[in-house]
Amino acid sequence: MAAKLLDISATGRHRIDRYELIGEIASGGMATVFLARLTGLGGFQRFVALKRLHPHLQSEKDFVRMFLDEARLAAGIHHPNVVPILEVGAGSVGYYLVMEYIEGETLACLLARAASAGTKLPVAISLRIGIDMLRGLHAAHELRDEAGAPTNLVHRDVSPQNVLVGADGVARITDFGVARAASRLGDTRAGQLKGKIAYMAPEQASGVEELDRRADIFASGIVLWEALAQRRLFKAQNEAATLSRVMNEPVPNLSAIAADVPDVVTKIINRSLERHPDRRFPTCAEFADALEDTASRFRLVASSRDMSNYLADVMGEEIAQQREAVRAWLAQSEASGSVPNVYGPPSSSMSAAAMAMPDRSGIATAPSRLPVQRQSSKAPWVLGALLLGGGAVSAFFWLTAPPPAPASGAGVSLPPASAAAAPVPAPVPAPAATSSAPEKITLDEVAEEPAPAAATKPGARGGSDAPAPRAGSRKAGSKKGKKPNLPDNPYEF
Repeated sequence: MAAKLLDISATGRHRIDRYELIGEIASGGMATVFLARLTGLGGFQRFVALKRLHPHLQSEKDFVRMFLDEARLAAGIHHPNVVPILEVGAGSVGYYLVMEYIEGETLACLLARAASAGTKLPVAISLRIGIDMLRGLHAAHELRDEAGAPTNLVHRDVSPQNVLVGADGVARITDFGVARAASRLGDTRAGQLKGKIAYMAPEQASGVEELDRRADIFASGIVLWEALAQRRLFKAQNEAATLSRVMNEPVPNLSAIAADVPDVVTKIINRSLERHPDRRFPTCAEFADALEDTASRFRLVASSRDMSNYLADVMGEEIAQQREAVRAWLAQSEASGSVPNVYGPPSSSMSAAAMAMPDRSGIATAPSRLPVQRQSSKAPWVLGALLLGGGAVSAFFWLTAPPPAPASGAGVSLPPASAAAAPVPAPVPAPAATSSAPEKITLDEVAEEPAPAAATKPGARGGSDAPAPRAGSRKAGSKKGKKPNLPDNPYEF
């Protein structure tokens, strides 16, 4: 997704542990997500999404537990339709986790774009996104712990905002921050609603504590219904009215709203929206199989190539602009010649505690828990030897030379010119201390048009041969990298 690039000219370069921060992708109630990169030998670099818990939540035990749960649970899911967790770390900067960076956009933003343009997502694209989402959820539901016991994981927040549609033609489920599992570190407070009410299953909205995977099936049905109908299903003017609709309002006939959706597909989605859990599909895999088998008979399931082409059509230009902006940012970052300031003291890392990461100079840096090893130098010893030898020669001539005649009018005897002390080399100035990273990062606005490659003015962006990251972008023509203002848009989340 699009990143709002950091202003190097104002704050310099910053990194959290091994990761250099490039820009801010999004900020929610629990954390801020940054676009970051990891560099290594031979020009290696990898772009990731670094999610850092908000500083004011570091002392909140419940939030910290929830955040760590997301990392621990999601890190165990290995499936192409789930955004993988690569690493989790902790330090004075707080807790953070590192995820794969997905080039593309959320389903929520794709629906908002279509609504603002007066169009809708093609049925085949919507169904492919829904099937991918269900495959990823099933993998999460089937997760087992180290002992082989089911974790009984429930996502609890399935919504268009948490479905990432990649430019590679694959949709992925993400954000297990409010997931519930039997093995989670901390219990959810009784009666506390977590998630978005408009996408809650009735049992979740009523405060039932022991949820199972069928709650996610109901939420998935809402997401699919809205993607095909291009309108909200239960969303109302306020949460109380929305809750009432979730609990009581009949589901409108999808085929009557979207004539291009076959009745048999509508019946499958309606089964997922049954208010009693026993009448829904028992698993997301069965839901996905029924949907794919039935829709395939009508040739209404897009392939991954079809979806990749669709993403290129609707946001290809913006992706190219975002890539160029990041490429120019990297060129400016390298041209600055400064070493990134560590955003806080060294921290612990679950996946990197025992390995050294080479920096761009090729000198290995020790793990964050150990002191940094510095390269030794022989220069101080050579300089000391020269000074010592010069002093010995001067002392020898001073003691053996005869005293000269005093100069006229002078009462001070001077040594002969030949016995003058050897000149002492000027001391090498110590390098200036680098200032610590500021508490706040000033965000740079993403330029709508890339700057010329020869730009040298501080803050200007130039060209670069650095490989472009997998990055998406927001709506073309939007100002200052912000989401477009979409009046009367039902998907303006």
